[in-house]
Amino acid sequence: MKRFIFKMATACLTVGLFAGISTAQTPPLGTTATKGISGTSHDFGTASWNQSQQICLPCHIPHSATLKDANGQLLGGPLWNHTLSKTATYTLFQSWTTAANPANIVNGVTQSNTATVNVQTGNVDQNTKLCLSCHDGTVAMDSFISVPHNLAGTMKAGTGTTFIASWADKTAGTGTDLSTNHPLGDAARWTYPTPSYMVDPSLRDAKGMMPLRPMADGGLAVGCTSCHEPHNRNGNADFLWVNNSGPGTTVDGRSVTGSTLCMNCHIK
Repeated sequence: MKRFIFKMATACLTVGLFAGISTAQTPPLGTTATKGISGTSHDFGTASWNQSQQICLPCHIPHSATLKDANGQLLGGPLWNHTLSKTATYTLFQSWTTAANPANIVNGVTQSNTATVNVQTGNVDQNTKLCLSCHDGTVAMDSFISVPHNLAGTMKAGTGTTFIASWADKTAGTGTDLSTNHPLGDAARWTYPTPSYMVDPSLRDAKGMMPLRPMADGGLAVGCTSCHEPHNRNGNADFLWVNNSGPGTTVDGRSVTGSTLCMNCHIK
């Protein structure tokens, strides 16, 4: 009898998990989504894009997945199947500065100072390279490393279409100019001991969220997947690790009224 109850409970849990994945929808900004990839902007399992309708296939491949980045460094990618960008370095946001600029006149009023952006040319972490293989706009969306022989010809190919992410400000150039975004990679290398104004990353690691990511030289840095969880396992808007709208509690126990994601790194 106990074995029967256990099997029934297991079956119900399994059905519930798959049901949650299969009914996911893309949420409006600031709302909570159903968990999973189905129905989100990362769902390439639709017949119009991928006749095999295998939701994992455009990004992942079960075999022949060994690949290197533009610098020849072996990527520890999770069986990655999308062609990597050949861009070796990116324009990265480094800091804000305030400089004297008396000639700057706004609405007839002379401005004594103006804010400018310090940028640096640098590399990004190994996981971010996977994201940018689609999001920096230099590689066709239908450019794959390998297609399983039994599915050859079933994936959309030949259009040459590229995609520049909406977060890459068009006024800053192409998707290789990330200077209007949060610092990444070489511009956001983590230093130890952890500064007093930052949350210790071990607190996030303990919860399996918002990880620092490895650079090619083994150092750790902030990357795309430090803020975004591309598989939508947590069901938050914009593929975020935690809901960033409304009140929440940070990993170090602070109660905040909003920006929970930000406050999981920054102490303000």
